[in-house]
Amino acid sequence: MTSPQSAALYAAGLFTEDRRRPIAQWFNPTNGAALLVAPETSPEWPVQRFGIFYAPPGGGFTRVHSAAHEWHPREPRTPPTEDDAFQSAVAEAARFLQVEMDFV
Repeated sequence: MTSPQSAALYAAGLFTEDRRRPIAQWFNPTNGAALLVAPETSPEWPVQRFGIFYAPPGGGFTRVHSAAHEWHPREPRTPPTEDDAFQSAVAEAARFLQVEMDFV
């Protein structure tokens, strides 16, 4: 993980502006923390990317370093597609959670 970042920096207003893209979330109600898979580039960028973010209790976001889960919107049928990128980011987030659980 890296230092806390603004969700808007990576997601260009994801939670208020762009509801067309998929988002995955795991929430831990015991401590109020969440892990998110969400777009981390604005819709105008030529290469789009999904990122993995940790939302700790009390607010803020921390980007989890991961592989690049990218696709090219100008070539929507050429792999990796948006769905390919999303599915690989979700799989990596799930592996991250499993590793974290093994240390608890």
